Amino acid sequence: MSKAFQTIEKCPGCGSEIQHDKPGKPGFIPADVYERRLKEGKEILCQRCFKLKHYGMLVGEVDEDEIIDFLRKTVTKFNSFMYVLDIFDFEGTYRPEINEMIKDKNVIYVVNKFDILPKSVSGAQLKKWLADRINNANGDNIFITSTKNEFGISKLKKYLENLRGEMLVLGVTNVGKSSLLKKLTNSKVTVSPYPGTTIGIVKHKLKNLKVYDTPGIIVNDRMIDLFDADCQAKVLAKGEVNRKTFKPYPGEVIFIGGLCKISSKMKNEENLRPIFQIFAPENVSFHKTKNKNFIDNFPKYFGKELVPPCKKMDISGLNFKNLSIEVNEGFELSIPGLCWINIKRGPVQFDVYLPENVSVYIRPSLIQPKRKFKNS
Repeated sequence: MSKAFQTIEKCPGCGSEIQHDKPGKPGFIPADVYERRLKEGKEILCQRCFKLKHYGMLVGEVDEDEIIDFLRKTVTKFNSFMYVLDIFDFEGTYRPEINEMIKDKNVIYVVNKFDILPKSVSGAQLKKWLADRINNANGDNIFITSTKNEFGISKLKKYLENLRGEMLVLGVTNVGKSSLLKKLTNSKVTVSPYPGTTIGIVKHKLKNLKVYDTPGIIVNDRMIDLFDADCQAKVLAKGEVNRKTFKPYPGEVIFIGGLCKISSKMKNEENLRPIFQIFAPENVSFHKTKNKNFIDNFPKYFGKELVPPCKKMDISGLNFKNLSIEVNEGFELSIPGLCWINIKRGPVQFDVYLPENVSVYIRPSLIQPKRKFKNS
């Protein structure tokens, strides 16, 4: 039988089992389309991957519980792992649940999207910062990459080509696992900005090493997770992150998107105003106001002055919390899936209002201060 007529059992784009009976579910392709493309020797993708690749459309649903159960069983079969992280959203993608799965295993850490950081952050500086944050990591098992400009790709590829055996790739949704593997192997995986694109195991090969991509682990404590797939694709950091310096007066409230607002003051010197920079993806809006009507009726501005959300959104099912957090100079306030705030003059006392399930972290500064601000 010729290659054109060989049965295709798995979608090469997402790894799901090909099936003809359940439209909208992973792996679906109409039987007649499947047979025709098989006979013609054309590329066979499930309907979901085909529409993602050619039209940028997301169809079908991903069963989160099935993915988690699938991954837990799969992890036990491997001893070597590639853990892919997103440097913009480090706290949101460096997960204790993944660390627990791979403890005492051979792990390399690939920190992706280096291109979105300000040019002032060097690779050496970032690697040191990461080594202090990641358990059991050192300079030898941390790789900094960017699939957009191919920074670090050749170094990682050379390292992997010297290995043998099998390696499993892990990471949460949208850290860029599939994009990374496509760059490394020139394979035909489906790459899109939508969460959960990979929904099975997709096999790749680099010389004597077999590399298996897995579904992105879906988490629910990042701000980005609260929005629909289309909005996530729009908001996710693609170019260099947007940053803006604030020196707020008393009573001023800063909205970061629509579901997070902060107010701030100097901790010990009431005659001074705090100074800080907010770093966020370019499509996340910043809005500073003292307008009480705006503050009290902020959902009216969703998709307009306040993005994300990207359109009207019912937040009646969300619970919100108020946090009082002190952050000193040399540290940053990180809100996973949304932004981080770098302190230029402090200590700053923040009052943060955001959804209850979204985590907040204080971390040593990734962005190092360049100068001191005068007392004014």
